[in-house]
Formats: sequence, structure tokens, C-alpha cells
Amino acid sequence: MASPVAASAKEPRTYIAIDVGTTNSGYGYTVGATSSDYLIQPGRDRKEPTMLLLKTDKEESLAAFGADAWKKYETRDLDDFYYFDRFKMELQQDSKVHGGMTIKAENAEKHVSLKLLFTRVFEHYHKESKDRICRALGIDEGSDEWNRFDEEVRWVLTVPAIWGHSAKQFVVEAAVDAGLVKTETQD
Repeated sequence: MASPVAASAKEPRTYIAIDVGTTNSGYGYTVGATSSDYLIQPGRDRKEPTMLLLKTDKEESLAAFGADAWKKYETRDLDDFYYFDRFKMELQQDSKVHGGMTIKAENAEKHVSLKLLFTRVFEHYHKESKDRICRALGIDEGSDEWNRFDEEVRWVLTVPAIWGHSAKQFVVEAAVDAGLVKTETQD
């Protein structure tokens, strides 16, 4: 199978879909130029819980996502983390969605940008999917193909059909912040 990075940025050969669900999240991907050349794989054996832990550092970086976040949460050793789950529900009321929305951590009085949570989830799946696909295709980290990989991927983000424009735009902005798409290519 040819490498997905051999195609031009205008005709991506790798498609990666991310589904951030209310309860569970996951990703899947396909690599190939023709229907007979596709490799379709779920990103994991199954979806994982939509739960995340942010570090209490200045950047509020991702400490854990999914089952890893839940395991850490169960230990109740959360002094250095903010725990969030079911945060997607905040986007259901389209008339109230805006970039400055915040959500309270489950384990603290801390309020964090909702867009930051979506951005961290997209960053997580970006890294995980790139690592998995490149490893499967024999692309070495740091190689030219590795470095060009992002330019030749089409990202697909699922959103509920009932969501209005502002909620959908909110997700697009988080994807831009996560580096999945550039502002000029956010179709």
C-alpha cells in the first residue's frame, strides 16, 4: 500500500474521524486512494469514556483521557488535576454557545474554558491517531513523511445534526486551536 503522505494536500489519502460523544468518544481512520486500497480501522478496539484530567499547570495541559482519566479519578488523588466529564452537553443550547464559555471541574471550584477541553481532546486524538497510523505504515517519527503527514490528512469531526451553527462553529474553532485544520481549510 502506498504511503498516505504521497498524495497532495488537495487530495488527502488519509481521513481521520473523531467522535466526541456525551458518554464515550473515539476515532477511526481510512488510508488509501481507491475503494480497493482502503484500510479502515477503529482507532481503538472500542470507544473510551469522555472523561479528562487537566493538569493544574499554567497551560492546563492534558494529564489523562478516557479510561486512564477514570482510573486516576477513582484513586481520588486529584490535588494536581481538574476532572471533567459529560462536557459535550454544554453545547446543546445553541443560543448560549460562545467561545468564552467555561465549565466547572467536578473535583474543584475551578472553571476552565470549554473550548480548551475540546481542544485537548482533539490534540489527544491527533497524537494517538498519527502515532498509530504512521507506525502501521512504517513511517518513522521525525522522518520527512512523518513531518508532512498532517498536511495530507482530512479531519472529520462529528457533531449532532440538531446542533445549530454556533455550536458547530465552536467545534471548528477548537479543531483549529488543536492544529487539526488551518483557518483557510476548515470546510
